[in-house]
Amino acid sequence: MKDRNVGYLIKTINDKLKVKADADLKENHLTLSQSRVLAFLNCCGGQATQKEIEDFLEVSHPTVVGIVTRMEQNGHLVSWIDPKDRRNKIVQITEQSSAIGRDMERRIDADEERILQSLSKEDVENLKKALTVIYN
Repeated sequence: MKDRNVGYLIKTINDKLKVKADADLKENHLTLSQSRVLAFLNCCGGQATQKEIEDFLEVSHPTVVGIVTRMEQNGHLVSWIDPKDRRNKIVQITEQSSAIGRDMERRIDADEERILQSLSKEDVENLKKALTVIYN
C-alpha cells in the first residue's frame, strides 16, 4: 500500500486515542471533551469561568454551555453567575469528579508512555517540536 500522508496518520492516531479514551470514560458517564474540562479545572484549582474553558478547549460558547450543562446534570460540576461580573459564569468541579479527573490524567500519562515507548527520548522531543510547529 502506498505511504499514507501525515494528515491521515495524525487523524487515524487521534481517532484511536479517542475510542480508547471514550471507553475508559464510559464508566464515569464522561466524554473525552468532558474529561479535558475536569483536567483543566484540576489544574486551575478546581474552578474557572466558562470563557476560560472555552479558550482552553478552543470551541465556541454554545459548545461549552452544552458540555457544562451535561456535566452539571451528571453531578460532575456546579456553576453560578459571578457576583463581581454577571457576564461571567463560574464553573467548579465537584469533589468526586476531581478524583476522577486525577485518575484520568494518570491514565492518559500511562497511555502516552505506552504509545511512545518505542521512541527514544530524543525522538519524543523531536516529535513534540514538530507537532507544535504544525499546530501553530
